[in-house]
Amino acid sequence: MTAVVETYWGPKVIDDATYWHLVSTEYLCLTIFYNNVRVGKGELPSVSAEIEAEPHTHNMQTPYSITHDDDEKEKFFEDIRSKRFQHCPSRLKALYVFDDYSLAQRALVEWYPNEKKIVYECRILPGSLTHKADTVWLNASRDQWVVNAMRYWEGAMTEMPFPEVIVHGAIYFPEWESFNDT
Repeated sequence: MTAVVETYWGPKVIDDATYWHLVSTEYLCLTIFYNNVRVGKGELPSVSAEIEAEPHTHNMQTPYSITHDDDEKEKFFEDIRSKRFQHCPSRLKALYVFDDYSLAQRALVEWYPNEKKIVYECRILPGSLTHKADTVWLNASRDQWVVNAMRYWEGAMTEMPFPEVIVHGAIYFPEWESFNDT
């Protein structure tokens, strides 16, 4: 089932495929998130899409890119992507969502045990470039990087996968008008 919603950038067709996005409750991050979603009337573009649309904004960052821009493994995975999997969105400056609520809950426990985050329901807007990958491939020692990066970008799943969906484009939050930032 599809619906049309009116965002800041005009009407958008959304379907009912539900995804889940994690947002830090750290005051500045949450304030920026709420402001951006309200300005977009529910639509939140990825920083990567913003930079593509307005190249002069190339210095824009995400909390993830700030902490991982110089990460050697992240650079290696990005190098493999840019050479062999250009059809996939870059991990840096993209949005991350989960296609299963239990995976979002698992990420809270395993990835952010000492941080407070909120899980918000969202939809991926048409025209967005996405890639579903198993994050287990990221848990690799240096000698496994080549094989694991290839498998990650191929979308291969391990026996016990922990998939994420990378979004270069925009997501929509159906409940955006009820977000409470107080």
